[in-house]
Amino acid sequence: MLFELEKMIVNISAVIENIEDNIIDAIQALQIEVYSLSQVVLQNHMALDLLLASQGDVCTVINTSCCTYIDQSGRISTDLDANIIISSWKSYEYA
Repeated sequence: MLFELEKMIVNISAVIENIEDNIIDAIQALQIEVYSLSQVVLQNHMALDLLLASQGDVCTVINTSCCTYIDQSGRISTDLDANIIISSWKSYEYA
């Protein structure tokens, strides 16, 4: 009976680890996508500023305060790396 419970726990742990790996992969893919999109947005903003230079800049023409994007990709990478390290420690702990 105890052996069966231990086996179930190991199986559940493996499934959770697999889910965790998939989530990390998905977040990393999203991080790349967001970074790429932020680059395009910045390029578009600069191009519009050049085109609208005689009238001011984009913010002046559309009469709003401009949004500022703060890149958090470094933080995401750090958090994911820390999570990977903690997960590997836990797998050694239970091995």
